[in-house]
Amino acid sequence: MRKVDRFLRALGDRIGWNDALRPWLFKDLPPRTGWTATLGSLSLMIFATMFVSGVFLAMHYNPSPDKAYQSVDYIMNDVPGGWLLRGLHHWGASAMVIAVFLHMLTGYFTGSYKKPRELTWISGVVLLLIVLGLGFTGYLLPWDLKAYWATTVSTNIPKDLPLIGDFVSRLMLGGGSVSGSTLTRFYAVHAMLLPALLVAVLAFHIYLVRAHGISGDDDAADLERSNETPKPRPYRFYPEHAWRSSIVYVVGLLALIGLSIFAHIPREPVAGTQVENYLPRPEWYYMWLFQLLTYFPGKWEAVGSLAIPFVLVTLLFALPFLDRARRFGWRNRPLPLAIGVTAIVGIAYLTAMGFASAKPYGQTVLVPDRPLTAIETRGLYLYADRDCAYCHQINGTGGHRAGPDLSNIVAKERTREYLVQYIRDPQSISPTSNMPKYPLPENDLDSLADFLLSLDFSKHNGKTITRAQALGQDRMVRSSP
Repeated sequence: MRKVDRFLRALGDRIGWNDALRPWLFKDLPPRTGWTATLGSLSLMIFATMFVSGVFLAMHYNPSPDKAYQSVDYIMNDVPGGWLLRGLHHWGASAMVIAVFLHMLTGYFTGSYKKPRELTWISGVVLLLIVLGLGFTGYLLPWDLKAYWATTVSTNIPKDLPLIGDFVSRLMLGGGSVSGSTLTRFYAVHAMLLPALLVAVLAFHIYLVRAHGISGDDDAADLERSNETPKPRPYRFYPEHAWRSSIVYVVGLLALIGLSIFAHIPREPVAGTQVENYLPRPEWYYMWLFQLLTYFPGKWEAVGSLAIPFVLVTLLFALPFLDRARRFGWRNRPLPLAIGVTAIVGIAYLTAMGFASAKPYGQTVLVPDRPLTAIETRGLYLYADRDCAYCHQINGTGGHRAGPDLSNIVAKERTREYLVQYIRDPQSISPTSNMPKYPLPENDLDSLADFLLSLDFSKHNGKTITRAQALGQDRMVRSSP
């Protein structure tokens, strides 16, 4: 027993237990530390889960265009426990984004980014960007349609940068478009570069947290607590905080396992498959930004894709230097509270609108419940063939809401001449219109205008037909004697 005791003391001396590790482990934390303080530990432990599952997934994944999709099938169906590993990795990515985002929100609302914790906050912002980068590079790896087209759209955004735009885009793609070079490049960045960078910044972040404490909200109450009797019960990193963090992580891990077992991981056909009316959409945590782009068409696209995100990220980095008032907690800071809540509501709204517009469109068309004339039938064909439902609904159905509902055309008393000119050149009538020009033959413009004027549901009830029926009716009219 003495030899064992001597060995343990010698080992503790060699690893610096008494001088370095013991004070770190048993360090006192603010007595009023709440459960929200476990979000940082939760983010760390989810990252550890992602790292371990990612290592095992990498053993069976082949980052090449002709093998990537099939290797995911192999992992899911043939590797023992592969379905669980992929489920943990897939759902864990979303969980990590949520945990890091909530952790930063807690720091923002409590004001814990203020002196002396400026670098703690800045390193946290860097960690958030790295986590988003891991998500961005990761969702290309399954090599399905969603991965391919979402990456195509995303990597085209840097082209709006002056002077270096094309260079940055080609650097990301490894060429002029998404290809095998893009896949291997994203795999290397996702599996090696970003995890290594995250570990380095995370170590620095944890050091700063240990050096300056975990919550600025308690600073304002230090004097008040110093006069309290009896003295508050000590709250230490170990065992109190470690126990709380473990409970939160176990609950989170069980939730991830449950999702892996019972929830279906969305998967689309392999990249390159021709799917008519396919609408690319990113992962949910990028949906708000994707939706934001729809409000800045044409030459204004760079505002939504580059200028606004750059301003937001810059404000996050500059926040500790913009808000220097010695006030902590959300109750004492109404302006930051209002700004934070507004930002959350805005992101939630844009995300919801992005998902709403991601629903299948153009598969059905609402038409008057009466026989259409030959010219109206031709207009119905053009409506379906030209994908007008990408922007327009008819009486609230069948399409997106980017443009006006076409059932209102008659109520607005539009004429055929007006509609023909608007379809041919929208900006000639409304300079602020973001509708593209459709320089169709004159007969087709007349047909499309007549079909729009037929959408008068005050005179006739509506009936729903499929897109295939809409395309087929014109052929039937043309083939009839």
